[in-house]
Amino acid sequence: MTDSELQSALAHSNLTACEKAIVILWNEAQIGTPGLTAYGLSKKMTELRIGNPNRAQLQKDLKRAADVITVGDRFQIKAGRTERVRQLVGNSEDRPIVDLSSAYIPDQIWKGTRGYIEKVAIQLCGCWEQRFYDAAAVMLRRLAETLIIEAYEKLGREDEIKDSDHNFFMLGTLVDKACGDRGLGLGREAKNALKEIKEHGDRSAHNRRVNAVRPELERIRSGARTAIEELIYIARLKN
Repeated sequence: MTDSELQSALAHSNLTACEKAIVILWNEAQIGTPGLTAYGLSKKMTELRIGNPNRAQLQKDLKRAADVITVGDRFQIKAGRTERVRQLVGNSEDRPIVDLSSAYIPDQIWKGTRGYIEKVAIQLCGCWEQRFYDAAAVMLRRLAETLIIEAYEKLGREDEIKDSDHNFFMLGTLVDKACGDRGLGLGREAKNALKEIKEHGDRSAHNRRVNAVRPELERIRSGARTAIEELIYIARLKN
C-alpha cells in the first residue's frame, strides 16, 4: 500500500496504536524495509496523521505482540502475517491485501509503472497467492496484452496493431505482431512466454471443461517474468 492508502485505511479505524504499527510493519516488509524502531513507527503515524502514540507505551505493546519480533532496536513483522493484516484492515477499505513476498511477478518489476497496470499485477499476484489459478492465468494474459499495446504506443507504432476500424487486434494477433520480424525486438524467451501466456489465458477464460493447475503456471513463470520486464522496458514505463 502507498502512504495515501495506508492513511485511508487506518485514519478512521478503531485500531489501537499497536495494531496500526503491525499494519505499517507488514507494509514496510513488502518493500524490503528491515523493520522500524518505536520512534520510526511513531513518526510514521504522525506523518500519516493516523495517531500520535506514546512511544514508550508503543514499544512495550509491540514487545508483547504475537505478530512482531525484535531485531536490535527495530521491530519486524513475523512471516506469514498477511491474514492478520487482512483481519485488521481488509474490511475497512475496498482494496486487496496481498503478500508480495512470493508474488508471481516480483513487484520490483511492475511497481512504479502505471496505476492501472499495477492493479492488474496485484490481482494476478493475489490470485496466485490464493490458488485461483484460472483467474491468475487470465490476469497474466491481460497484463501481457496491456503491455504490448503500451509498447507499440510508446514507439508511435500503434497503427500496426489496429484494424480498419482503429480497434486493437485480439491478443493472438498482438502476440504474432510483437514476436514477428518487424516486432518489438523481444528475446527468444520472452517471445515463447507470450505465446504460452496467451494459450493458458485463453484456455482458462474459454474452455469450460479444463482448469488451470499450479505446475502449468509455475513452468512458465520465469519466462513470463522476462516477457513482462522486457515489455515494461520497451514501453519506458519506469525511469
